[in-house]
Formats: sequence, structure tokens, C-alpha cells
Amino acid sequence: MKFNRALEATLTALTVPTLCASQANIFYDTTWAGPVQLANSSLSPNASGPSGFNLAEATLIIPTLSLPSNPHEQVDLYTASFWVGLDGFLLSDSIPGVRGLWQAGIFGSLSVNGTVSYTGFYEWVPEDPVSIPTSQLALAAGDHLYVRLNTSNGGLQGSVTLTNLNTSQTFAYSQDAPVSWRGPTWPAPGTSAEWIVEAGTYLNTTRYVWPDWGNATFVDARACWNTTGDCVVPGQPGGEERMTAVWWNDTGILYSRSGANDGTVWLAYVEEEFNGL
Repeated sequence: MKFNRALEATLTALTVPTLCASQANIFYDTTWAGPVQLANSSLSPNASGPSGFNLAEATLIIPTLSLPSNPHEQVDLYTASFWVGLDGFLLSDSIPGVRGLWQAGIFGSLSVNGTVSYTGFYEWVPEDPVSIPTSQLALAAGDHLYVRLNTSNGGLQGSVTLTNLNTSQTFAYSQDAPVSWRGPTWPAPGTSAEWIVEAGTYLNTTRYVWPDWGNATFVDARACWNTTGDCVVPGQPGGEERMTAVWWNDTGILYSRSGANDGTVWLAYVEEEFNGL
């Protein structure tokens, strides 16, 4: 899902967690938490003009899920998605035109009876996510999942690799950018890279309610320009970075805190009263 800029707000009174190497603008809505690295505002040092990322990667340490104490609402199944992406964050000064979101990661779900599942997925928005069968990629809490996204041909072609480093099981896939019926093509030109936990929607459009995952970590996170070979990492001093957080204004509860430091991304589940907007 794309970050909804219409719901964003910048807050100066609440600081980014101390794990952050530097302050980042914080944007609030009901879906995302985690850092965003902008490509066109922090150009590759060897580029002659604006250029997009062609690679985003990280290793997710899959967190353990538990039932939340004070969820946004009581449900039978609690779900969070953790993913790496390209082109999920829209700014008014970004490259104009239609863009998709190329992303991959996991769905983590916990039912009220204690059943837990972790499922790998990939998705090129506006298409629906594609779940990866456990026979092709089995996952468990504590596993280290390497996620790598690549694009080529101006974002019109993409590839994804997910590897469980604990078992060496690898899933790889390539596809062209989706084309809407009687509509445009949805490229991923790499204007941003993201390392996110999301309260997305099921295919019936019902919004996820998060489980409590405690702390989740992406390590060795980076985004690269293949044309020059340069890379940036979230939390790198001087980088053009944003931070997103999930906050429901109907309950006044903040559900996430995030930080980044030299390529390590930290995502915490919290339930904190917060009415500072």
C-alpha cells in the first residue's frame, strides 16, 4: 500500500527514538511505521541529475508475536506485514506521473487461540499481494530473512529474492510492471526506498489490527543506484530520510516507534497515549 500523504503530519515535540543517528521528519497515518530514504532529494554523488534507486535490500529478523493489550479494536486475527519496498512514499516534489510500489517481505498473523503463521509475499501495487507457499519458503520467529528488490528498464521490470538464511531456502521471481486495464503502466522508478511494518488491508479491504511484536529489526539495510554503484543506508548522517508512524486519532493511541542507525532499522510496537498533533 502507498503511504497516504493526505493523512500525514509532521511533529516536532516528539523526537525520533535514540537509536536514530539523526533527526528525521515524522509522518503519521494509520498504516505505516519505519524509515523512508528519498532518492531524488539525496542524489547519488556521481549522478549528473535526478536518478532513482534500482535496488533495496535488508535482512529481517522475524519477531515473535503476542496478543496486544490495547489494540485499536478486538479481532479474531491480528496481522502485520514487514517489508522492503521501492516507490511507496509520495512527495509533492517527486517525479510526476503514475508509479507503482514494488515490495516484498512477510505477513505475520496471530489468532486469538494462539495460532501463529509467517508467510512470505511480494507485491507490485496496484496489483494484489502474492503469498509464497511455505513449501517454497518456510519461515518461523527468529529466522533471518534476506529480502532484495531490483528494478531495470526505468522501473518497468523488477525482480525479488527472499532467502531464509537459517535454512538456505530461497525464493526468486521476476515480473514486468503491472498495466491497468485501459490504463497506465505502473513503473517503480525508485524515487524512494522503504523498510516498513504496515497495518495494511486484507483482500476484502478490511484493515489489519496489529499484534504485539515487541521489537523487529532490519539489518544491513541499504538502497543503491545501479547506474553509479553508490548506496545509502537508513540512519546515515546527512541522508534525506523520513520516518513514518502509526497513530489512530479516534483513540489517541500511538502504536509504533521507529529508528535507524547506519543501516540497522528498529521497529517497536507500543501502545502510548498521544494527542500531540
